Amino acid sequence: LYSMPMKELEFLDFLREKEKEFDKVLKQARLEAEKIKDIAMRTAEEMKKSFSSELKGLKDEYMKESKTNIEKEIEDMRIKAHKEAEKIRKKGNERIDKGVEVVIKSILP
Repeated sequence: LYSMPMKELEFLDFLREKEKEFDKVLKQARLEAEKIKDIAMRTAEEMKKSFSSELKGLKDEYMKESKTNIEKEIEDMRIKAHKEAEKIRKKGNERIDKGVEVVIKSILP
């Protein structure tokens, strides 16, 4: 068998030790990366929920404003229709009065 000089054996032991240290560092880096990934996923979920909540709030606010605007438009239309109906009723009453007057004049000499 070939025997290695002591320095070569020490160097190989040194390399093995460094490889073990490197494996430890690599494992630790993987664990840290997994933690960072988990934190990022939770943060993304929280942001998604927050955005969803804000969006719902905006939608509710928009719906409330729309409902208020629609109710105002309906009320304005109701007032306008009432005024128009009043004008028509007034003209109808005037025409009835004129019609009655014409009938009375034709009946009475």
